[in-house]
Amino acid sequence: MREQGASGRGAPPPDAENPWSEQRENLSRLSETGTSPEGDDPDPRVEHYSDWAERLRAKRRRPTADSDGAPAPSHWSTNALFEESRRVEDEERHGGRANPWRVTELLAVLDLREGATASDINTAYRRLAKGHHPDRFVEADADVQEFHADKMSEIIRAYQALKDLPGAHAT
Repeated sequence: MREQGASGRGAPPPDAENPWSEQRENLSRLSETGTSPEGDDPDPRVEHYSDWAERLRAKRRRPTADSDGAPAPSHWSTNALFEESRRVEDEERHGGRANPWRVTELLAVLDLREGATASDINTAYRRLAKGHHPDRFVEADADVQEFHADKMSEIIRAYQALKDLPGAHAT
């Protein structure tokens, strides 16, 4: 099936007219006039289409936030999306074993390799903090300032995480 679908992607569109384009025009005329496109007699689909169109308009008008400013209820929230990663980080912090892949990523942020000592981590943090501190780029343009501010916050997060993780580095 994949081969059939893939072979049709580069093919030119068919020469025949789209059969749904006429139907769409007729339905839009139904909502405007209430009569069928062929004549002046009432069409039974008018009421059904009008109800559907009104429900769609009401859905679009639905507020995106409550009156008190809280976001409208949703199936997705940032808390729900990041709950698992927070749980894993809490487990690591409170006596669990450090995830070796995460430790490797955190060390890479500080330009270190596996097996770095606590003093190596402190030295790398201070070196990178001096190079990326936002106060050094006060007179630079906004993009440069934003880059270094983001880089500095990433460095701080990595340093804090490595400091808090048990067994994250060799002592």
